[in-house]
Amino acid sequence: MPRLGDEAYTMEAAPFVGYQSEWKRTTDVPLTRENFLDLLNGKTPTIREPNFLSPEVAWRYEKELSPRLTPYKHNTGPRLMKVGVAQFEYQAQAAKDFENRKDEKNQYFSDAAQWRDLHRSLALKTGVNAWLEVVKKIASLVPDWDVAIASEGPGRKYYSGVFRALNDATHVHCDWSPYDSLTEDWIINQVQNQVVFNLYLAPVKGGRTIVHDVQWTENVLKYRDPESYGYSRDLVEGRQKSYIEPSPGALCFFNSRNMHEVEKVEPEPMPELGLDYRPRLTLSSFMGLLPSSKTGGKPRLIVWS
Repeated sequence: MPRLGDEAYTMEAAPFVGYQSEWKRTTDVPLTRENFLDLLNGKTPTIREPNFLSPEVAWRYEKELSPRLTPYKHNTGPRLMKVGVAQFEYQAQAAKDFENRKDEKNQYFSDAAQWRDLHRSLALKTGVNAWLEVVKKIASLVPDWDVAIASEGPGRKYYSGVFRALNDATHVHCDWSPYDSLTEDWIINQVQNQVVFNLYLAPVKGGRTIVHDVQWTENVLKYRDPESYGYSRDLVEGRQKSYIEPSPGALCFFNSRNMHEVEKVEPEPMPELGLDYRPRLTLSSFMGLLPSSKTGGKPRLIVWS
């Protein structure tokens, strides 16, 4: 597979042609088995459950977590804040990252272990284990699959359910582990399909997610920005779009292999928490499908952040 920075893959200012849409619609649909399978297979853009958490529980999470946010360790885009850990922090993002890999993978597993009890401890304070409730809901839709946190054996268990805050506009980008993590042999590189969920925990103005009807293939690498994880806007010019509006308690999914972006949040002070601005707080995790040909048994839906 070509890497970012290969001579044949440079930015071009020309519309992307030749991509055949699989979308059945551009609007969101409720969380059902059929819709979840369609999402995995790139046939529906977004799923939304508007009241997965009550506003009261969302506020308990916000009060507990927003003052604890810290910056991502490594990020070539707009400022990202978090409680927990994200495998993205340990990925090669800009072209130069691909040539300067050290011990990032082992460091991720070491850091992930330190956050293993976060969701249980938050449940004691909020009354709800929000991450567990999402995973249980998904598992109930696919009883013929195994659903588990991604793992590569003893001491090498991934973390799932990072709390993130993103208040600035992002690049057009996608999250597709078979390419994004190809510098090392991560288990998440073997997924056949990949989606992401975001459980919104704060009321904000703006911060909409735009999902574009273009999925990652090797052909898009010529639109990749070598200085970041983003892609040229020409890649999504003229394509269908689907929109996700953040609202507290809403559980939303989209296929992260699709190009997407997040719009800027309108800043507003939050003196009740001693903050200069209200973070666009979400609980987020990827989900990827390992087929039977990889597991040797039932298909396995693995989750990680």
